[in-house]
Amino acid sequence: MKSAIESNYNLNVLQIFEHGKYKAFRTRRHMCLIAPVSQFDDEELYEMYQMGQHLLEKKERDVAMFVLTKQGTLTFEYEKQKYVLLQVPFYSKPLPSYSLGRSLAQFHQNGRSLPLQLSKVNRIGKWKVLWERRIDQMEVFWKGKISTKSLQSFDQLFIESFPYYLGLSENAIQYLVDTELDDEPQLIDSATICHHRFTSSIWKDIPYKIPTDWVFDHAGRDIAEYIRDQYLRQNRSFDAQFVEEYNRTAPLSPFFWRLIYSRLIFPLHYFECIENYYLSSEDKRELYEEELKQILKKSNQYEQFLSSLSSFLTVKTRRINLPKLTWLK
Repeated sequence: MKSAIESNYNLNVLQIFEHGKYKAFRTRRHMCLIAPVSQFDDEELYEMYQMGQHLLEKKERDVAMFVLTKQGTLTFEYEKQKYVLLQVPFYSKPLPSYSLGRSLAQFHQNGRSLPLQLSKVNRIGKWKVLWERRIDQMEVFWKGKISTKSLQSFDQLFIESFPYYLGLSENAIQYLVDTELDDEPQLIDSATICHHRFTSSIWKDIPYKIPTDWVFDHAGRDIAEYIRDQYLRQNRSFDAQFVEEYNRTAPLSPFFWRLIYSRLIFPLHYFECIENYYLSSEDKRELYEEELKQILKKSNQYEQFLSSLSSFLTVKTRRINLPKLTWLK
């Protein structure tokens, strides 16, 4: 890979090392991350490049910058895979602590002023269509599994659990539709630069803002996925401090809260676990089977979490009354 980089860039690569989930190397003043991007087409990558340039112009801290090749392109190839170089600051000392909620709100505020029309990375207003497509695809796959004679233990768990999560998904879509009919979006609800999946570790494991992690969507996406990750993967209850820090910087509208809630109702974690299992190599499947068992074990707790979150927000904000789902415990 060293020779592939040097032949495509005006850079001298001394040593490639591991940095979080990326391979990386240092230059005199910076560090370059080597990001695999075969899953994106060139138009998607160019839109990510445009989002990154916009945030750099807005003086957003720690944004990774695409490095162009000698030919002025974004990517290079190595062993039939596509990569980009992302230049980031090199920190020799631990970074000072900061408010994650406030930092995310400021990130979103800067992203809202993007003066471009994006198409490939645009997800704003598309949740219903994307969720329905995902449900339909998995339902077809589920019906195929039912008619299969030889089943693995994971297959059996999937067959038995899917009807419940199909119902949960349909409730999420109805909640989303009702939100769009009942509430009026405010300025805070404008599309902005978001993350494909925002978690508490995304700016800590790698202390940079990586354009290949981004989509253009409603900011509620990031808050919902942070809350989901905290509850399901970090075994933590609702992080009120994170939300309050965000809300003090950028006050949330009732429409905003209802979008967050509809996204939490949609069992994205279940869909991703099923998809990851069937798309993964044999040696990784045991991990996804254990993850599915934990998801199913916590299904009642997750219902209780959704119910308590609705009550908490109604009491806490005093002005936001989230419509309750009658079937929640």
